Amino acid sequence: MSNLGREPLQLVEMDVGFCSLTFGNAPCTASGAAGTECYNTLVTCQDTPNYSASTQTLTFSKNQKTGIFGQIVFPALQSVSTNPTRITLSSVDRNIGSLGKRARVRIGFKDFRWGDQGTDPYVGTRAYDPAKQGTFWGKLKARWPYWYGTNLRVREGYVGDVIASMPTRNYIVTEIIGPDANGNVEVVAQDPLKLADDDLSLCPAPSRGVLAADITDTYTGTVDLSPAGIGSEYDTSGYLTIGSEVLSFTRSGDTLSITSRAQFGTDAASHSTNDTAQQAFVSTNATIYSVVEDLLQNFAGVDPSFLPVADWTTEVDDWLASVRLNRIVTKPTAVRALLGEIADLGLFFWWDDGAQEIRLRANRPPSFSESFARINQNDTFIEKTMSVEELEEQRLTEVYFYHGVINPTDSLTDPSNYKRLATSVTADDPYNQPRHVEIFMPWLGEVGNDATALSVATRLANRYRDRPKRLTFTADIKDKSSLDIADLVSVTTRIIQDETGADLATDMLVIERDEVQPGHRMRVVAQSYQFQGRYGFIMENTANDYGSATDAEKAKGCYIVDGGTLTFPDGTGPYLLF
Repeated sequence: MSNLGREPLQLVEMDVGFCSLTFGNAPCTASGAAGTECYNTLVTCQDTPNYSASTQTLTFSKNQKTGIFGQIVFPALQSVSTNPTRITLSSVDRNIGSLGKRARVRIGFKDFRWGDQGTDPYVGTRAYDPAKQGTFWGKLKARWPYWYGTNLRVREGYVGDVIASMPTRNYIVTEIIGPDANGNVEVVAQDPLKLADDDLSLCPAPSRGVLAADITDTYTGTVDLSPAGIGSEYDTSGYLTIGSEVLSFTRSGDTLSITSRAQFGTDAASHSTNDTAQQAFVSTNATIYSVVEDLLQNFAGVDPSFLPVADWTTEVDDWLASVRLNRIVTKPTAVRALLGEIADLGLFFWWDDGAQEIRLRANRPPSFSESFARINQNDTFIEKTMSVEELEEQRLTEVYFYHGVINPTDSLTDPSNYKRLATSVTADDPYNQPRHVEIFMPWLGEVGNDATALSVATRLANRYRDRPKRLTFTADIKDKSSLDIADLVSVTTRIIQDETGADLATDMLVIERDEVQPGHRMRVVAQSYQFQGRYGFIMENTANDYGSATDAEKAKGCYIVDGGTLTFPDGTGPYLLF
């Protein structure tokens, strides 16, 4: 069906916390006269032990005919303004945060009188007239104050479309502002990676127990935790940080048995009554994807359905298979900061609002099975919308990668607190202007890992050896499928030329996309995606020799070049192992 002449439709859906039970009906034990019922929300519940958490979806549109029947649609939507996701490697572009720029939406509503039909299950028993008392948003906020982190969806299509099939962006609510004196309400929502922010999630969780007695710097007996019963908040074994010392322990009830002192490079010390006993988070020889899953699900509270661990596993096993994470986190630390450190191993994280997934991609050349979608300004760009900038500040000639933590309770951004340094330096800098970046990596343990450190540093220097280009353009929505976040594109445009003045096809990675006219046009930002050399994978035993290899086999590699000439019979140079 053509969209020509069709009326655009924008819907906002918000999931409100709601009890699935009926007041006074088992298992709800609340009782009272008609008109005194709760509003089936937690804050109004009169039998909280039996509260049965569920959701009710509220749907809003602009004041137009929606063509939606069989459900309530509130025509109170005023505006929808979005700031899109932008992905980046944090070690190169520190300006927009360790996890890139996260998607945000600001939605404007108009408050209105409402008779509570569909929002109060017991509206018929109330002693007041809901249509004349209060307003929709005023009552909603009073009945439902626990809105932070609830799901919100923005659907965009045309009148007559099937709602479930409309393109949808998914967020979590972070602010509800108003209603003000003019009846204006603003809801702010962000992508679920917001849950990893400093003020929301910490790893390890803050421990509330304190020592009930003094201990000396050599003591390895038992000591109780205070207050009584606090021991249940601790694991039955693990590591504690008391002051600047890390100790190992086992626990029974409120009693700790200290099994070793001065762990992970810390010094033994005496500790006093009421000193905090902070349980530490420890990762031992763990894969990247298992630690990321743990941090997001168990410490940031991200819905497991948003975590495509199987996809992460494939990406990590292909490109970072040998990397193992060894780390103790001695004090409560923002999950965002911990993920940012892991990202410094060469990873992008971002929220895919269409698929409703947190995605992960390694800093790597294209796989043999990947191809660049070819686009050019004549077929794809809206005329006179393209611009290009050169990112001199992201060019690199030197990468200094510190690893092998000396003392995990000291500063982790101090070079003197690391045992080892891997350095990748561009041998021949044609720009004649050195630029360096420092990476502090506490996830490679006390000993460090020279092979991993040098590999990560070299990949980063390889990718950013030349000054990156960032291209911005507007495209028709018909090209949406090939211009998603992290898609590879080969762009030909007259504003990027070779030395002869011809349009130069440039390999790029899409780092941002925003539908500036929903359903019609989108603004796209792409950045040059350059790795020096050609890369190959270890071949199957059944593969042909190079002289008779197919193009597909040559694309996959990896063939051994003549040691004297360093060329193959067709004149091409050697493969690089990544």
